[in-house]
Amino acid sequence: MSREESSSSHQQPDQTPQALAGLRVLEIADLVAGPYCGKLLAALGADVVKVETPPQGDPSRRSGPFPGDVPHPERSGAYLYLNTGKRGVTLNLSDAQGRALLAELVRQSDVVTHDKQQGQAEELGLHPDALLQANPNLVAAVLTPYGSDGPYAGYRAYDINVFHAGGEGYLLPNGLALDTFPDRAPIVAGGQMGSYQAGLTAAVGVVAAVYARMNGAPGQAVDSSAQQAQLFVGYVPIQRLEAEGLVEDRFARFFRVGGVLPARDGYVELLTLERRQWDNLVHFLGNPEWATPEKFQEPARYGPEINQRLREWFAQHPREWLYHEGQAHGVPISPYYSPAEVFHSPQQRERDFYLSVDHPEAGAYDYAGLPFHLSETPERTTRAPLLGEHNRQVYASLGYSPEDIVSLARSGVI
Repeated sequence: MSREESSSSHQQPDQTPQALAGLRVLEIADLVAGPYCGKLLAALGADVVKVETPPQGDPSRRSGPFPGDVPHPERSGAYLYLNTGKRGVTLNLSDAQGRALLAELVRQSDVVTHDKQQGQAEELGLHPDALLQANPNLVAAVLTPYGSDGPYAGYRAYDINVFHAGGEGYLLPNGLALDTFPDRAPIVAGGQMGSYQAGLTAAVGVVAAVYARMNGAPGQAVDSSAQQAQLFVGYVPIQRLEAEGLVEDRFARFFRVGGVLPARDGYVELLTLERRQWDNLVHFLGNPEWATPEKFQEPARYGPEINQRLREWFAQHPREWLYHEGQAHGVPISPYYSPAEVFHSPQQRERDFYLSVDHPEAGAYDYAGLPFHLSETPERTTRAPLLGEHNRQVYASLGYSPEDIVSLARSGVI
């Protein structure tokens, strides 16, 4: 039986108008890509109702991280971050009555987003054709690993599959890692980047379809492929293959003078791509004999020797000095910052990037906000819902009485 609606109401937002105010979104998605799409829409003012399967809800509730490393379904950092600003209901779509309730929710919605692949979508009544038949003005957005057609359409995948299917992992690692471990296998980027990119691009597609509908277009499906989202941001290697016949690999991309270098108190990255940057670097180093412009022009021959010298020289200086002095000399250098350093960055604090959100189970924490500010319709970030918190509110709007809702909960429908 799902948790009943909390006696303490969802945080009441202020009345500042928002960009997507009035847009009703029904989200049926777990983990990262679909929920991140919904999170972005909610931050812009959409009323996003998240549907979770009882009794456990979204698997991200169990994936953490958890405060104090103590697992709790209402305190998962992943769930809390990915579901800010939403209302939450429970609904068993494997049950016939649950699917009937789904149809009623669909008719009340402007947008439905889900992450079910075609076979499962058809079983649950979530195929775009069925959704648009129930609500012809609907925007029906489907987020799947490889899209809804093509030979890979039925493949199951995790973030690691999608990331590597986009080709980007083939080009990692780089810099110091490549110099030190030239035979190391490709690795996946951290932080589930492929899934977040998929959610972001799906949100763009949804907003485009909503805008089109405002201008007279009918409801339509948004078919979002996580693989293609990754390809979209990493298209340059494919472009080079097409234009130059060059199969770019880690050596072709990164084997140059510089890369990741140790500083006295951490690491920096030096990126030398142009002749003037090499010349500026030589001056920055004090014109040593081992760093001549001629050697810089032959990185395949002299690169390892120069990089070893650079590591020794850079290790004698602190990150911030290397960063600021290098920039002053026209040398592209950037320090590597830890998550803690970024969190306390005065730049982000000055821009109010982190927003404090209080949750009745997890407590108050700072959450990352949107990476842009809207002067007239600012974002709004409220807490993630408890499991089934808005069952009474949402199902009452469909005409169900309190007794009906209790009966649905007891029978496992919600």
